[in-house]
Amino acid sequence: MFGCVRWCPAELPEGETEATLEDSKRDLRNIYSEEGMGGAERAELLMKLREALGQRGQTILHFCQKLDNTNIREFLASYDPEGSEKAACILQLLMVYFKEPTEKLMLEVDTSAANVVNTAALPSTPCLIIQGDAMKPSGWMLSTKGQVVMGPHPFVLHGVAALFSSYYVFNFKYPVGSCTLEFIQRCFLGINPEKGSKAKKRSSINPHVSTLHRKLIDLEWSA
Repeated sequence: MFGCVRWCPAELPEGETEATLEDSKRDLRNIYSEEGMGGAERAELLMKLREALGQRGQTILHFCQKLDNTNIREFLASYDPEGSEKAACILQLLMVYFKEPTEKLMLEVDTSAANVVNTAALPSTPCLIIQGDAMKPSGWMLSTKGQVVMGPHPFVLHGVAALFSSYYVFNFKYPVGSCTLEFIQRCFLGINPEKGSKAKKRSSINPHVSTLHRKLIDLEWSA
């Protein structure tokens, strides 16, 4: 799908533009310069997440725009297709759809990393801290156990990947009732573990996640 030597595919992948491909190219260069070959696994997750947001993210937006849901309508009213940060928007939109409190996974602040701990109640579980307007953030940080452990960094897509990955790195269970993380796990990244803290006791997918996934597939087929 992507050229390894020449970054000039004859046909752009679905959901991609010249600008998003340049972003991917820059992201991979940054990962390699910071982590060397050890960053390959994180790069793969970033590429999968970017591809999922480019393809299924747009389907989620179209699906939610058709719903008769006051909270979703109010959220989408502040979404600007040209200026809003898509990764942050989709993460929040999924939480609104699943009726999850946003503070479970994400916190919006307008302070430096040094002041966040003193001015915001950080949860013990991993939390994505958005700097500035959540739709057009200037950067992100990641906290866990009430302490900022990453950031500030500029690209929110990296923040979403870091938030998700931290549950595996630190072996945290998802927050009780969390559908958003499981949706990202199963429907964006195709991770379906049979063992461990992310596996369901009866190997079953959350019914709310399954329902949304099925509706999105139906919408994609009918498009």
